[in-house]
Amino acid sequence: MRPFTRTLTPELTNEELAALLGIIRKRRCQGKHLEIGTAAGGTLCSMMKVFEDHERPPFVVVDPMTYFQNQLNTVKKNLQDNGVSAEEVDFRIMKSDLAFMEADQKRESFDFIFIDGAHKIHYVTDDLRWTRLLNDGGIVCLHDYTSVRGVTLAVDRFLRKNPHYVRVECVNTLLILRKTKEGLKPEISFIDRVWASFFAPLLRLEVFTKKVLKRKIQ
Repeated sequence: MRPFTRTLTPELTNEELAALLGIIRKRRCQGKHLEIGTAAGGTLCSMMKVFEDHERPPFVVVDPMTYFQNQLNTVKKNLQDNGVSAEEVDFRIMKSDLAFMEADQKRESFDFIFIDGAHKIHYVTDDLRWTRLLNDGGIVCLHDYTSVRGVTLAVDRFLRKNPHYVRVECVNTLLILRKTKEGLKPEISFIDRVWASFFAPLLRLEVFTKKVLKRKIQ
């Protein structure tokens, strides 16, 4: 079991967390804030506590809550222990792709998106679909960029195809982007999703091969 399930703290490094909270403080966006993949809720608690109770914008969490046993109750207790009511959070207990389709149909919009869900390339590509619902000038942050190949490949393709997203900064493995304007077409296309599905087994094979070689060397 990973340490955060016991400590209930953010998985981000101190530098990454400082950068994440810093951009939230600087922007002071009042539109919806979205977190995709909340783990034990440590980062969620930190983000929500940036705001005073009377000025906190709506927070939405998308997570199937199957990462570890009793995950949802753990997140809610973490919020309570940090002085934040779980009732303030719109928990959408489902996979990101299904949650996106529902949000898109409702024409929802967000000012801030933090993506830290499953790190396989096809999941990251699906999570990036949410940027279609990001308001102009909004911020999207992605964790584990550069440290997980599936994340890196998906995000780099996204940036090549969507020049209206500019880098604000990259701290360790936390990449912060700003949307400068509405795109003429969806950020993630059907072709992008097919591309990611094609690469997924190749990356799994690559990881497996590295593990086998490492055992042989040892």
